[in-house]
This record gives sequence, C-alpha cells and structure tokens, in this order.
Amino acid sequence: MALAGEARAARTEASGWLTGTSPGRTIRRVIVELADIELADRAMSLAAKIFTSVLPVIIAGTMFSGWDLVARGVDDQFGFDPTSASPGGGGLQATDPSFAAFGVVGLLMVAISGTSFARTLARIYGKIWDMPPTGFRQAWRWFVVLFTVVLSAPLLAMARGLADLRVVGIPLALLAEFAVWMFVWTLTPHLLTARWLSGRVLWATGALTAAALTAVRAGGRIVLPRITETAQTQFGAWGLVFTTISWLFVLSIVIVGAAAIIKALALDDAFIGRYLRGPEGAPVNTPGRDETTRAE
Repeated sequence: MALAGEARAARTEASGWLTGTSPGRTIRRVIVELADIELADRAMSLAAKIFTSVLPVIIAGTMFSGWDLVARGVDDQFGFDPTSASPGGGGLQATDPSFAAFGVVGLLMVAISGTSFARTLARIYGKIWDMPPTGFRQAWRWFVVLFTVVLSAPLLAMARGLADLRVVGIPLALLAEFAVWMFVWTLTPHLLTARWLSGRVLWATGALTAAALTAVRAGGRIVLPRITETAQTQFGAWGLVFTTISWLFVLSIVIVGAAAIIKALALDDAFIGRYLRGPEGAPVNTPGRDETTRAE
C-alpha cells in the first residue's frame, strides 16, 4: 500500500516528459533511487564486507573439503589457481595439527564476524525499502544469509563444470549459474527484510540480480584473466588483492543496483508496477506488530 500511495502521488505531481509519462516517470525514478541509495558508496561498503567477512568463511570451509572445487571457480573467473600459493595444494584435514590449532571455536568466531556482511546488506535493504532495522532477535537470519552466500561459491563452480559438456555445455552452465544466483538473491532479501516485501518483489529482485550477475561474470571470464595477469606482473600479490576487491565492487554494484531498480519499477503506475505491487488489499503480518500491514 505504501508503494501504491507513492506511485499515485508521483503521478499526480507529474509534468513534462520525464515526469508526465509512465516511461519517463520510471526512468526518472530509477535515477532517483540509484542516487538516493548512494550506489557507489554502498557497493564499496558491501564489497569490503565480502572481502573481509565472506571470503574468510569460504577459506575456513575449505579446511573440511579441500581447495579443489572453490579453487577451480577462482581459476575459471580470474585465471589463477589459489592453491599454487601453498605447497602441495588441497585443504587441511581434520587430523592436521593446523586444523586442531584453529579448531571449532575459531571457525565459530569467523562465522560470527562474517555476519557483518549480512548486517551491512540488511541496512542497505532498509535504506532502499524504508523499513525498520532488524534486531538481535532476528540474528539467525544473518547466519542463514552468510552461509547461503558462502554455499554459492562451490555451487557456481559445479555449475561451470557443465560447460565441459559438448554442444549444450555453455548454455546449460549459464542456466545453472542463473538458477544459483536466483536462489541466493531471492532468499537473501526475503530473510533480511523479514516479510516486509511481497513475493513478487522478491522474485523480481532475484531474477534481475541473477540475470545481471550471470552476464557480468560471463564477461569477466573473458577480460579478468588478462587484467589479473597484468596486475600480478606489476604488483605481485597486491595486484591480485586489488583486482579481487575491484571485481567484488562490480558485483556489489549489481546487487545493490538491482534492488534499487526493482523499487523504482514497483512504483511504476503502468502494468509492471501494478503487477509487482500485487493486490492492494492483501494484508501480511509484519514482525513486531500486532496489527496487519501491507507487504507492498
């Protein structure tokens, strides 16, 4: 209902092509939403959290299963094998003294610190959708989001393995990658917005994010290996770090931008906006409130 009311207000006050026509209002709304969310700053914050919070959890997780699957994914995207940095390759085994030193407590601490990524993303969604922040009673959602994103790394590597199939390999691999991203970026906003959004908005956010990430990663597999090789030649390990953070920034731009664009489209007074908002009379219970409010 809040989105429907805002859409009606924008239409009432409209004048000129950008505000006086439905396509114009949509374009203007997209620009305004991207500017209001401070896209570059939010994306840089999210990229930093992925680098400092999510990647350590992925690395810690390889202690159970070895580097092979995740390493193939990194090599496929960036053009270098991370296992080459450590003699012998492979991950730590449960009987390894280093594993014992790290221990379950260490893994737990890495996971707890890793939730800062989910909290940052929750604040971004809160800014986009004008929703109240989630409290510590919803902390379990942060852990689920963290491990969902972490799980996407080996799943994407498995999806890319389908590209080795003859004839249908590459299309099938892209379709599988899209399905992984669709699952991750539909579930993630669903958890972090705590039923604040309608199902249609969630599915649209997941679909747009998945399509954009699949396309960006496909392009990255063409240009990134050359960029990585040049950066490593000139700056060594620092070049790899800089390239990785820059690429995470690009992916974060997609994640934040897709959510903001869906918000703008949901305010459209044409068909797409009405579809995303759904039936205006359907109430949904929101956490922490006794009365029912509109999900839209």
